[in-house]
Amino acid sequence: MSRHRITHVPPLRFGLVLAFINGFAGMIIAPLFLITLGLAFTATETGAMPKIFPAVPWFLAGGLAVFTPFINAVGGFLAGVLIATVYNFAVRWTGGIEFHSTDLS
Repeated sequence: MSRHRITHVPPLRFGLVLAFINGFAGMIIAPLFLITLGLAFTATETGAMPKIFPAVPWFLAGGLAVFTPFINAVGGFLAGVLIATVYNFAVRWTGGIEFHSTDLS
């Protein structure tokens, strides 16, 4: 069993990884967003739900659903760079995250 310590995380690389993960999550969220918005719009039109909010035009909802993965990816990149930078500053005082691993070969 060997011990390892993470003493530095490259901010741009971590930002790219988090952008990819969040962009993928955005592709999953976009259809769910359209489904729930469609259900809410249908419920207000049939009278099953009171019209508290004005109806959102479908082209705006579709446009938002199309851009959701890109918005999530940009937010993930910015958050990843910020998190990695804060981690790199915190490593100076804490010594980093230590983990144990075994060689299976």
